Amino acid sequence: MAEKKTIRPQDDLYEYVNGDFIKKAKIPSDHPSVGGFITLRDNVEKIMLKEFASFAKGRRAPDELLERAVLLYKKAIDAEERKSNGYAPLIQKLSYLDSIKTIEDLVGSLYYLYDHNYPLPFQLGIDTDMKDTSRHVVMMTSPSIILPDTTYYKNPTGKKLLEIYAESANSVLSKIYDENKAKRIVRDGLAFDRKISALVKSQEEWADYIKAYNPYKTEDVIEMVSPFKLRSFLKARFGALPAQVIIMDPRFFESFQTLVNKDTIKFYVAWAKLHVAMSMASYLDEETRLAVSAYSRALSGVKDSPTIEKFAYRLVNNFYGEPIGIYYGKKYFGEDAKTDVIKIVKDLIETYKERLGKNTWLSKKTREKAIVKLDKMVLKIGYPDKVDPSYYALTFSPDLSLAEIVDTLIIERGRYADSLYSKPVDRTRWVMDAHLVNACYNPSYNDITFPAAILQAPFYSLSQKPEENYGGIGTVIGHEISHAFDNNGAQMDEFGNINNWWTKKDYETFQQKTTAMIEQFDGLPLLDGKVNGKLVVSENIADNGGVASSLQTMERNIAKPDYSAFFLNFARIWCTKARPEYTKLLLAIDVHSPCYYRADMQVRNFPQFYKAFDIKEGDGMYMPEDKRIIIW
Repeated sequence: MAEKKTIRPQDDLYEYVNGDFIKKAKIPSDHPSVGGFITLRDNVEKIMLKEFASFAKGRRAPDELLERAVLLYKKAIDAEERKSNGYAPLIQKLSYLDSIKTIEDLVGSLYYLYDHNYPLPFQLGIDTDMKDTSRHVVMMTSPSIILPDTTYYKNPTGKKLLEIYAESANSVLSKIYDENKAKRIVRDGLAFDRKISALVKSQEEWADYIKAYNPYKTEDVIEMVSPFKLRSFLKARFGALPAQVIIMDPRFFESFQTLVNKDTIKFYVAWAKLHVAMSMASYLDEETRLAVSAYSRALSGVKDSPTIEKFAYRLVNNFYGEPIGIYYGKKYFGEDAKTDVIKIVKDLIETYKERLGKNTWLSKKTREKAIVKLDKMVLKIGYPDKVDPSYYALTFSPDLSLAEIVDTLIIERGRYADSLYSKPVDRTRWVMDAHLVNACYNPSYNDITFPAAILQAPFYSLSQKPEENYGGIGTVIGHEISHAFDNNGAQMDEFGNINNWWTKKDYETFQQKTTAMIEQFDGLPLLDGKVNGKLVVSENIADNGGVASSLQTMERNIAKPDYSAFFLNFARIWCTKARPEYTKLLLAIDVHSPCYYRADMQVRNFPQFYKAFDIKEGDGMYMPEDKRIIIW
């Protein structure tokens, strides 16, 4: 019998805290991972699945929007009704694309295609103006690609995934067209997707989101997407011709006419059919839903599709997430916890001010601007006081099939969003639902959101030691505050506007520290991949600031803090066991570092960690002092 290996926190904190769980835990067959955030999300989902099962059996929903959500849920779990509708909804949706034969047909169909939820060779809509966050602006970007990142198109994994995607798509389209035509649609659609993939940004490029703000004169954009008659389209959709359009992916639009011209129409139509078929297929019969999930399951290594109940609940969340979250928050979230967490948030903001006041590498002018940003930061804790008006626009007829209802809701959501173009931005809007186990910083609003669902153990509990709460929710809160000063947030002012509030010298120093953070993580090995330091730098800056600010807040409030409890719980919140395919996927597209390194790398930067576990040179967790980084 092999001797049991004892892991010390001095050599591997993450393994010391989470090793037993990772060895013993079994990943559910419909999950890509288990542990940490996922376990808490599962617990919330179990609660809400019971709620919806009860509503579906006749218990009265508390309000109009929950009634709509329950009706949609009942349509989704009714496998017999979905089967009886067959492929008719998809056939009807595809029939319009069959009428597009020439470039003139496509140009003349622009408004109808956009308004009726068909994929276009570009994406268009409105968003908050990053230079003036009080107003909306028209934005355009490239279409989504099938594989999760441009890098996948260059490796064997991507080739295998496209084969699975093609097989799934063919199984759907062959129910509508003859076998040869179905294969041609798949072949031509994938060829168009590959052309798109050669023109669009990678996930690493998208991570620098300030570079997505590129104002172009509308007349120049009209010329770029010729032969589309964008002028008449914009006037019809938004009531007036905007003076400018924000282009998020300039490289794509500079090459747009090589993608869409009279010789490529059949490829565009095939690509559009491919996307329509794969997006609607899950809402047809159960057999088709399970069949088309093969691609997404292969992407993350998941063995089984979600149960029909989970499928229905997640679909409903996609459209009525905020009202569902408010219901959850009111019923399951304690006001005592909310009061305590608000106190922790305010304490952490005060800590940030203290740290900025003592900062040695920023000038007084820049420090004062940073403090103003903290003073203006808005806190959103628990759940919203009221539902965003957009949800009342999401109406549908119960006589429609599930596929038609989903299509209708997407269309109505798009129309409502576009109607806001001439209206001021509503800064009270929440960007996360209350039943999400997550948190976020919204750079355009300069606000931080902590949904009710994340405020539970191990992140937070009134029954945990205060040091554990600081190592859990404290570091998460500090993380979100730190996003105001990461490589992206640092370029935006207290109102969320892109605005240079730094002195030249201060910003150069900050960029040097950012580069050091990139280098600290870049190339760290995981399975047969490596961490991309540029992709994850903003989140690493936030993690670093989160630990620093939470540690100092704890030290201010506790006379003799238990540092080991802080760091042990910090490692605990990142506990995750994931399938290899999912780990590789996250390495390619996730702006967060792998959970293992979020725990094990960040703590090495802090002297309190070395003190807590008496770490010395030669220990596995030791990092030379000249390599340690604390930015904020």
